[in-house]
Amino acid sequence: MRQMVKNCNAKIVSLIIICVCFAISVFLMLYWDQIYGMWSFCKTDDNTSACKNSKKPVPSAMKPIPPILEPLANKELKPPGEASPEEELERIWNYMYQRQYHCTESKYLGGKTRRPFKGDGAYDLCVEKQFWPQGGDKVKCLVYSFGINNDFSFDDAMAKLGCEVHSFDPSMTLADNSIRNTGVIFHKVGISNEDNDSGFNGWKMRTLKTLIKELGHEDRHLDFLKVDTDRGDGTGFEDVIMQELFETGLYKCVRQFSFELHMPGPLTQKKHLKRCRLLYRQMRALNDGGWRLYNTTDNVRTKTKVNKDYTQRINKKKIVNETGVVILWESSFVNFEVTGTCKEVLSR
Repeated sequence: MRQMVKNCNAKIVSLIIICVCFAISVFLMLYWDQIYGMWSFCKTDDNTSACKNSKKPVPSAMKPIPPILEPLANKELKPPGEASPEEELERIWNYMYQRQYHCTESKYLGGKTRRPFKGDGAYDLCVEKQFWPQGGDKVKCLVYSFGINNDFSFDDAMAKLGCEVHSFDPSMTLADNSIRNTGVIFHKVGISNEDNDSGFNGWKMRTLKTLIKELGHEDRHLDFLKVDTDRGDGTGFEDVIMQELFETGLYKCVRQFSFELHMPGPLTQKKHLKRCRLLYRQMRALNDGGWRLYNTTDNVRTKTKVNKDYTQRINKKKIVNETGVVILWESSFVNFEVTGTCKEVLSR
């Protein structure tokens, strides 16, 4: 009898030990990170304790830059600059409709509210912390908006988000340096590849680099750059500003870039084919500089006023051979590789 009790007690003790070990194992599995953070320590080069009870480093929330995946349809085309008008069109078409990054938090701001022009003048703002770190410079977010055409809806919306907004348009009759009730500052100046007080159409024109200097923004990041300009011949100035971004290195201090892309036809004409190739080459250069396309909107609003069923695909069928056809895309990029303020990147 005594032996049976002894054996029974031994089994109970063993069971308790097993339960305790199991409980400890579960506890360690659940709370190992916290325990590690409390009791781990750093080592110096001579292997002595340097920072006991230091916390485990918190991993960065910054997203890695996604790779560029060439559209499958483009792999069958001749190299850029060597292909036919039809193939060059197909290349840039496929590029524009393959999103390179998915922004999980965005705001569609501004634009007209009535059909058929509903949405005209609106642009997408990616508000993910990585691309919209408001207060990161301990100053207001900075916005440059080129091409207003008396529609300040986007600019006003950005100002209401707390940004310092500068609007540029030499074609308007509004006085230079006018300040709207939203705080938006208007400049009767256009964007160009050279500084000229009587440049295109007799307007005052400036380079982006000069404007940043004249407005005293050299020690800032340019948080949002918008370009929606029109030369009057079916083209715009987006190619001019992209070229300057590359040549000066300013693309490294701009966080987001939205623009309306103008591509007129017929592409059988050398000057229009040249522009098509240039725009594609420039956007691929943006990619090489850390930029990713995250939004593309078709602008066929003037056409839908006459034909509500009009689509960009109709333009695609016509643009190679027909005069007067213009493909308009509203495009938005985010920059994964911002490396410093505008002054810092210009000095390198």
